[in-house]
Amino acid sequence: MGREISLPIIYRNSTFTVNLKTLYTTHREQKESLGKLIGFENVVDDLEYILRDPDIDVVDICTPNYLHFEEALESINHGKNVYCEKPLTMNSIQAKELVDLAQGTSLKNQVALVYRFMRAVSEARAIIKSGIIGEVNSFHFEMLHSGYLNPLRPISWRLEKNKSGGGAIVDLGVHLVDLVRFLIGEIVRVSAFAGTTVKRRKLEDSSQEINVDVDDWGYIMVETEYGAKGVVEVSRVAVGNDRADFVIYCSEGAIKINSENPNESEVFDKNGKRIYLDEKILKEEPFFNEVKNIYPDSKLSMGKMVDLHYTGLVWFFKSLIDGFVPLGTPTFEEAYKDQIVIESIYKSIENNGDFVNI
Repeated sequence: MGREISLPIIYRNSTFTVNLKTLYTTHREQKESLGKLIGFENVVDDLEYILRDPDIDVVDICTPNYLHFEEALESINHGKNVYCEKPLTMNSIQAKELVDLAQGTSLKNQVALVYRFMRAVSEARAIIKSGIIGEVNSFHFEMLHSGYLNPLRPISWRLEKNKSGGGAIVDLGVHLVDLVRFLIGEIVRVSAFAGTTVKRRKLEDSSQEINVDVDDWGYIMVETEYGAKGVVEVSRVAVGNDRADFVIYCSEGAIKINSENPNESEVFDKNGKRIYLDEKILKEEPFFNEVKNIYPDSKLSMGKMVDLHYTGLVWFFKSLIDGFVPLGTPTFEEAYKDQIVIESIYKSIENNGDFVNI
């Protein structure tokens, strides 16, 4: 049996266990240390070992973006359920091929669009669906980081378009695009601008510099199918502003989500007064109830991002055990729809911010 780390402690109602069977890595020199550190039974440097092992049920793909498509394709063809990091693939054509392939099987799939599983986000979704604060009219979603402003940070696959598919808009923006679709409605039109602050970087362990061909920041105007309009802002060079905040303005109030308080959203009436809703309103929404059951209690938190990834993984494992995919799950198909929006954003950038219909 492999080591179980957090599941039996945090999710005490679990009816299943997870065996960390085999870890695949290209870092051959780190194989032994990785296995001991993470707790897998085996550590291998050949993906075929995993694909041909009949005892492995799930392949969790957390490699660089340009590898996702082939690894997911092979995993499905070998009868494995797939959990994949975001973005699903490098483009919507590849994503659609995976969607079609997966739909022709009984295998389950999910993408790590983990902000759906923030307890405050699931709460906000339940509130919006209840209609208690009216219809959404506008919104401002932002995800701001600062680590890439350092010009001494060497080039990496995240800064090479042929390996990442894009910069901050792909890395961070895909989460926000997904949240707009999840909370407010399908995106039908976008206009966007982006820029690269640090335009050249050195290669790792070298004095040679090469051009950076991805965006450091993006500013995107969005319109949804129900007429709500808003702004999605992302940056990897926003010094002093590391945060993720989501504000939704409705006809009868507003909702604010601050990633520093992932356990609850703030709700305001039309006079700007903070209100606290009856728990019954939230309990009517199945997605919220399930997230609430899985999401770590604040006393058992492993940190925001670990909590989100943990909840997403447990959600996926539970869908395998229960035999069905709950409404709201970020499946390959949902990630494919996100990818179409991301491509439309880049099309707008190429056309100097012209609106692009989706």
